[in-house]
Amino acid sequence: MLPEPQSQSDSPAHGDLEVLKRLMGFRLVMVTTLLLVAASIEAVSDDLAPVNPMYFVIVATYAFTVLHALALGVLPYRVQVYLQTLSDLSIITALVWITGGVRAGFMLLYPLSVLTGTVLLERGRGLDLAAFATAAYAAVVWGVRVGALPPEGLSDVLFLPETRLAYSVFVTGVACTTVALIGSYLTESLRAAGQQLERTAGEVEGLKELNEVIVASIHSGLLTADAGGRISYANRFAETVLGLPYAALRGRALAEVLGDPRFDDAGLRMRAATAELVPMAVAYRRPDGEARELGVSVSVLGEGWGYLLAVQDLTEVKRLEREVRIKERLAAVGEMAAALAHEIRNPLGSISGSAQVLMAEPGISEEQQHLLDIIRRESRRLSEALTQFLRQARPTPARLEPLDLVPTIEEAVKLLRNAPEVLPVHEIGFEAGAGPLVCRADRDQILQVFWNLTRNGLEAMPAGGRLRVSLRREGGEVVLSVRDDGHGLAGGPERRIFEPFQTGREMGTGLGLAIVYRIVREHGGDIQVESRPGEGTDVRVRLPLLPLVAVA
Repeated sequence: MLPEPQSQSDSPAHGDLEVLKRLMGFRLVMVTTLLLVAASIEAVSDDLAPVNPMYFVIVATYAFTVLHALALGVLPYRVQVYLQTLSDLSIITALVWITGGVRAGFMLLYPLSVLTGTVLLERGRGLDLAAFATAAYAAVVWGVRVGALPPEGLSDVLFLPETRLAYSVFVTGVACTTVALIGSYLTESLRAAGQQLERTAGEVEGLKELNEVIVASIHSGLLTADAGGRISYANRFAETVLGLPYAALRGRALAEVLGDPRFDDAGLRMRAATAELVPMAVAYRRPDGEARELGVSVSVLGEGWGYLLAVQDLTEVKRLEREVRIKERLAAVGEMAAALAHEIRNPLGSISGSAQVLMAEPGISEEQQHLLDIIRRESRRLSEALTQFLRQARPTPARLEPLDLVPTIEEAVKLLRNAPEVLPVHEIGFEAGAGPLVCRADRDQILQVFWNLTRNGLEAMPAGGRLRVSLRREGGEVVLSVRDDGHGLAGGPERRIFEPFQTGREMGTGLGLAIVYRIVREHGGDIQVESRPGEGTDVRVRLPLLPLVAVA
C-alpha cells in the first residue's frame, strides 16, 4: 500500500515533471527495441511457442506508459513516481522470468530502476523501492522453484541449490539497498546544494535589483562609457538632466551628446591620467532648447572597462550664486552711492546757493548772470541725477497690492510709442492674452521693469526693427515678454547681464538690468533670457498670478 503523499512533494518543480516525461520516453524506446528483437527472433525461429510471452510484457509496458501520461496532470507527483517505478520493477521482473537472469541479463535493471525512483523521491523512500524489487525477484524465483509459475527462462532454478537461490536474492537485495542509500545521500546532497545555489542566486538577484534601484533612484546622473568614449549606460536622472532617453544615448559619443570636445577619446584619457575628480563645468543645451549648467566628474571604471561620469545639474545652484553675487554688488553700489551722496551733494548745494547769492548782487552784468544761472541749473540737474541714482541703487520697499497688468502695460506701450527713443524705423507691437492678469505688485516698480527692458530692446536695434511686447498666462504665472530683432548677445553672456556693471553700451552703467532682476525677485518671480546672435533677444518676466475669487 502506497504511503499518503505529503504536501511538499505534491507540487513538483517543472524540471521534475520533465524527468518523468523523459523516463516515459526512455521506457518506450526500450520496449520498442524489445518488440523489434522479439519479432526478428520469431521470424527466423521454428521452435517458439505459439504466442511469445514477450509480447504480453511489451503490450503491458505500452499500456502502463499511456496510463502514466494521462496521470501527469491528475495524480500527485510522488504517487506518479511510485507508480512508474513500481511498474518498471514489475516489467523487469517479468523480463527476468521470461528471459532468465539469475546470473546476468535483465537483473542489472533492478538497481537502475531503484536508483531512478530514489532520485525522484525524498530521502529514505528509495528503501521502499529496494524492498519491492527484492521481494518481486524472490517471488518469481521461488514461484518457479515450487511450481507455482512455469519455468519459462528460469528453468535452471529447478536444478540450483536453494542456498544458491537465496544467495542470488540476497545479492539482489544488497545491490538495490546499496544503490538506494547511495542515491538517497547523493540526491539529498545535490538538493541541498541546489537549494543553497538558489538562495545564493536569489540573494545575488536581490542585490542586483537593489543596486539597479539605487543607481536609478540616486539624485545624480550616472553615465558609463567604454574605452572609446561611447555611452554604455545611463540612469534615470541622467536621462532627465540630458533630456534624452537611454535608447537615444546608448552607443553615442560623449563629446557629441554633451557638445563639448573635452569629452572625446583623448580628453577622457587625459582626464583619467590626472585622476582629477573636480567637476568640469559644461554649458549644455537640451534637445528642447533649454540651457542647463552641468558639473561632470570623470573617473576610471577599471582597466579596460571605460569611464564613469557623475553628472550634476548645477543650473539652480549657479542661479543662486549669481543672485547672491548680484545682491553683493548692489550692496556695494549702495554703499558707494551713499558715499558719493555725502561727498558730492553737499558741495553741489553750496555751489548752487553761492550762484543764487551772486545773481542777487547789484552790478552783475547780463552775461555774468547768464553764467551763474547755468551753474545753478547744472548743479540742480546734477543733484537730481545723483538723487535718481541713489533711488535706483537703494530703492524704497515695494508696496505690493493687487495689480492687473493688462491695462498697466497697455498704457505703458501707448506712452512708449510716443517716446523720443522710438524712431520711424522702429515698430512697436503689443499682444495681451485674456485678462484679467492680476498679481501682487508695485505699479511703479513694474513700470520701471518695463521701461528698462523696452529701452534696452530699442537700443539693440539702431538700424530699426520690431519690438514685440506680450502678456500671457502660463499655468499659475503671468509672462511679460519683450522681444527685439536686434544684434543679440554674442558668446552666451545672457547669464551675466543681470550682474551690476555688465553693459555693452559705451556710456551705460550696467545697473538697469541688475535693478530689473532685483525687482522681479522681490515680487516672487523669475526672469529668463533667450538670445541668438544676429536674431535678437527675448526677455521673459514671470510673476505669480493671484487667484481670482468669483462673485456670486
